[in-house]
Amino acid sequence: MTNHSSPDAASGSSAAEIDWSARAAEDARHDVITTVFEGISPNKMACHTMIRPMPDGSWVMFMFGGGDMEPMPENRVIHSRSTDAGKTWTQVEPVKLEIPPGAGQTTLNAEVMMHRGRATMFVITHDGTFANWRQWMTHSDDSCHTWSSLEPAPGNAHFYTLIWGHIVTRDGQLMLPFQRYLFTDTSSTRIPDGRNVTTPRNPRNGVLISADDGKTWTTHGSIRISPNDGYHGWAENNIVELADGTIAMIIRNDHTGVMYSAVSTDGGLTWPAMATPTDIPNPGTRATMYSLGGDVVALLNDPNPTPPGTPPHMPNRKPLSLWISFEGMKTWPYQRVLVAHSAYGPGGGLSYPDSFVSEDRKYLHFAFDDNRRRAVYVGARLPTLP
Repeated sequence: MTNHSSPDAASGSSAAEIDWSARAAEDARHDVITTVFEGISPNKMACHTMIRPMPDGSWVMFMFGGGDMEPMPENRVIHSRSTDAGKTWTQVEPVKLEIPPGAGQTTLNAEVMMHRGRATMFVITHDGTFANWRQWMTHSDDSCHTWSSLEPAPGNAHFYTLIWGHIVTRDGQLMLPFQRYLFTDTSSTRIPDGRNVTTPRNPRNGVLISADDGKTWTTHGSIRISPNDGYHGWAENNIVELADGTIAMIIRNDHTGVMYSAVSTDGGLTWPAMATPTDIPNPGTRATMYSLGGDVVALLNDPNPTPPGTPPHMPNRKPLSLWISFEGMKTWPYQRVLVAHSAYGPGGGLSYPDSFVSEDRKYLHFAFDDNRRRAVYVGARLPTLP
């Protein structure tokens, strides 16, 4: 990865000369935090939160709710809208989707891709236990007020695959990271209400690429995070493009206490067979990256390592932090805590941050779920950048 030291816009100093602790403390004074939804049993579930800006100027927060836990037949994609840049939000409502005959009625939102005025949502359906997992696409051309009929996601991405996150490369290609599971079983996982849950195993990671604005897609990569064919865990990969065109991917690993990574040096066409561990702590939860231009990358993460061999659990998912690298993810000198702990005490977790960067690059607007029952909007102030 190319090492470009970024000057500070105000002082002309290089990134290495700046007191990032002091800068982080100053930035924290400008953060904005608003609760969008707080669930109440029997519908307290809130998970997979994400915010997207709409062509009409509003923002929409998507998540899945319904029921008190995941997975349940009651789980549904729900959403809220803000017309004042996140200050206030409407009451959450289900997203009205036409479910194909034979598909499970449980729905959860994967990616919502905004491109050229059109929203494309990737939607998972299953039977309430993750069995018969299928991924679909639906489109909206009216700022997510109405949606087209569901159609299968491209190729193998229709089956036991999760697409979450997208980028538009400098040459105009759409790129979607995916995690796909090679097989499932029902022998090992039970949830508190006594049901067996279908367990996806042996995840493979890669990207879908479109050079024609999403009309057609090609599939690239089959990256493993473990040599164990029976590996169970969510991968939830995420990608960013660096200054030299390198596509860098981070991947969740539920058993090591750190994020894993893979790199493509030819624009996402080829990838290594096996991902490698990084030094980014992670307790087994999703992290997301955002390009701030060139080799400047922002990372939202819970930098709390789970000891190797310890199953992930919600209390480890804290603090929710913002890290920034100025040299293509080699180092992360800017580190600050955005949310220190759950509103529900030490047993709560802060999960699934997903966001967008403001056009002026002053804020990272994102949502996260607090203990899977509260959806929260955060406007995180970014440091001054060139």
